[in-house]
Amino acid sequence: MSATHAVSGFSRASKSGLAGDLVARLGEKVQRLLNPNWLLFRSSETVDELIVARHGPVEIRQTLAGWTLETRVKGEPDRARATALRRLGNYVNGRNRSGTRLRVARPLVQAEEAAGRWHIRIALPGMDSDFAAATKRNGKVRLHALESETLAVIRVPGRPTKLAIQHAETAVRHAIAPTRWAATGGAMLRLHALPAVLPFLGRFEVAVPVAERSHGSATPDWMRRAIFDHPTAPDAPTQAAPRVH
Repeated sequence: MSATHAVSGFSRASKSGLAGDLVARLGEKVQRLLNPNWLLFRSSETVDELIVARHGPVEIRQTLAGWTLETRVKGEPDRARATALRRLGNYVNGRNRSGTRLRVARPLVQAEEAAGRWHIRIALPGMDSDFAAATKRNGKVRLHALESETLAVIRVPGRPTKLAIQHAETAVRHAIAPTRWAATGGAMLRLHALPAVLPFLGRFEVAVPVAERSHGSATPDWMRRAIFDHPTAPDAPTQAAPRVH
């Protein structure tokens, strides 16, 4: 019996919280065996973010400025992410000009810059400026100083398929429509772990960059309802919108 089948069978037979935890751990081990890129996620460190506000399932977060390790890849999103993980994983594990192993902090962030072209990055906490200056250019992997960002973030269960990310972005935009926040860019995928082999164990985040609206620029409630309730509205909610938690 394969490890994946063993996990699935154990999940069906388990009803207690302890059994569910064992399933999650075993699923993670299977995932690591099947996907060598898990090494980039072996650190439990996450970036510090300040929650500024909450609007339903959406959190408005303020990130801190700092260094990130980034690469750009062409292709389908899953394959591009796998390529980026190999590049970034090799770099942080010492395959850089100085041979230094680096700390990383989740999430891994993936954003589409153009059709089929992806910008993928992960934070490097505690980066020394001298090291950054000496190794800033390293072929397809680069160090980049990232400014603070304000993001509207939603958590979604399951796997980060194209449709799931689109629905999550729509949910974010609807949640912030009546607030003082306005979207300033497209959606980005944020992963705190590799997509799970077992979909019901998976979680991911979708973030949309936002900024505060100028005073009095928010759409009046009656007009916003007319826009979003209209059946031809481009962002009209659908029954396929994802569950959030």
